[in-house]
Amino acid sequence: MKKIVFAVTNDISQDRRMIRICDTLQRSGYQVTLVGRQLPQSKPLDNFSFNTHRIKCYFNQGPRFYAEFNIRLFFYLKKINADIFGAVDYDTLKAVVKAAKSRNAKVIFDAHEWFEEVPELEGRLKVKNYWMKIAREGIPRTQLRYTVSKSIGEKLEERYGKPFEVVRNFPLLKTEEPGSIREDILVYLGVLNRGRGLPEIIRAMHEINAKLILIGDGDIREELWSIATKENLLHKIIFQGYVPPNELDKLLLKARVGINLLDKTSDSYKYSLANKFFDYIHAGMPQVFMDFPEYRRYYDQFRIGAPVYDLKQSSIVYAVNHLLQDRNYWFNLHLECLKARQEWCWQREEKRLVEMIGRL
Repeated sequence: MKKIVFAVTNDISQDRRMIRICDTLQRSGYQVTLVGRQLPQSKPLDNFSFNTHRIKCYFNQGPRFYAEFNIRLFFYLKKINADIFGAVDYDTLKAVVKAAKSRNAKVIFDAHEWFEEVPELEGRLKVKNYWMKIAREGIPRTQLRYTVSKSIGEKLEERYGKPFEVVRNFPLLKTEEPGSIREDILVYLGVLNRGRGLPEIIRAMHEINAKLILIGDGDIREELWSIATKENLLHKIIFQGYVPPNELDKLLLKARVGINLLDKTSDSYKYSLANKFFDYIHAGMPQVFMDFPEYRRYYDQFRIGAPVYDLKQSSIVYAVNHLLQDRNYWFNLHLECLKARQEWCWQREEKRLVEMIGRL
């Protein structure tokens, strides 16, 4: 039985993509371990089908964290006799490549995003160049590379000279079909970070007769709370925080509209394909999303929501209110979601993953 070890810098419990990937590979005959991060607020992990390991660091953010985590990760991986090491994003790549070399193992690189083009690195040229240096040195030493969208794969191949496959973030298809009886609730699912249209949707709530639930946490939570307070909108906005996967479906299935807004000045976002895009579809919930290349690719197959072209308040308000007020329009999009979820599901996508790794 071949052994595979994947490494992430986040809390394993919240990484649905890696949980799906590791579970699939474990069921396919590999012995899989997922290494992640132990945070002060980390909760006990569920009983997964694969093994897990958490690394506890003294530093929890900034350059010192990344340096400490990679050192600890390297010495942990160096002790493991695995056949394949998997690096998830640039921030684990250095340690994984180095450890794989010491064990004569093969390396998988899973790019969840176009790392150096995220909004957090805008204007930080020194930091951006550091991560690009990590990528230039590490990516050529990998034997399999894949990412979340065709567009990001093409951009990474163009920049680093190695081909990238695509493994999309499709959820598991559940047998129970989502119903159409909903409450006037908008849902944002994901990290509360810059560039995701969160201040814009909060301010737009002045002209939207519904509740907005923000599911997740992140760097700008306090800033968003301040905006909601200043705008006298706290009675319309619920900061739900992290929701365990087994409770998430209940929230999505009662909401009417999903929110998937992004800043088009970020190339990483412009070519992204977010988890939430498919989570909303699988919940039978039409969404307001950006008319970006990847989303347009899927929208051309199934009309699963209302595209917007910018983050202007008027654009957001019009799209959301159209979905809330025109029930026939909403129901037709709901039916399109039900069709799309049959096609865009993990049961189909995991076959591609297993076939790719089987070639190593």
